[in-house]
Amino acid sequence: MGDVAPGVPDFARLYAGPGCPMSPRMAARLWAAAVMLADTYEGPLHLPRRSLPPIAQRVVDEAWMEQFVSCFDSLALRFERGEVDATRISTCTAEEMALHLIIDAAEGATRDGSLATDLSLPADPDRDGDFDAVRGLLFGDHDVLLLFDPALDGIEAPDLDLDEHRLFANLHPRAWFLPFTDDGEPGRRMIFAFERRNQGSASTTHLVRE
Repeated sequence: MGDVAPGVPDFARLYAGPGCPMSPRMAARLWAAAVMLADTYEGPLHLPRRSLPPIAQRVVDEAWMEQFVSCFDSLALRFERGEVDATRISTCTAEEMALHLIIDAAEGATRDGSLATDLSLPADPDRDGDFDAVRGLLFGDHDVLLLFDPALDGIEAPDLDLDEHRLFANLHPRAWFLPFTDDGEPGRRMIFAFERRNQGSASTTHLVRE
């Protein structure tokens, strides 16, 4: 195997062995996507903010975006250090959203060929391109993605009337940077229901968590 290029982490060493949460080539792709997104989101226009959930697009400001951009840098650093805890690479909701964007970007760039594969890294055919497996591995849940669903508009409201259990934690963009607790975010993996009111009429939406 050749020498590691200057400025590029030694993914072959950091992600060696079957016990690692991902292959060296997958780690390299996710790291490259995180670095790319950090650069893309920087600047006064923040053009990619349209990739955020609608509620985030409506309420964020310049200071919020700067803090969100730092999530890409933080995740890139964890990838390059091999600090990929299979249960908690993300430390807050903002980093979960950033990680979803990183995985999506890496997958798209791999498929269209714009993200070159480092052929000097050992190949793992079963894991090198399995982005769905990475999504299953690196998240405790995908609750933040519910913010993209128009049918669940308002789900981020902290004062939502709950019918059964506490619903979600830290889904409103202003709470995205609150750190998770050591044992995970409260309200995960529960069977719950919440009451919604629309134009004076009540309806109940049931969401089942495994």
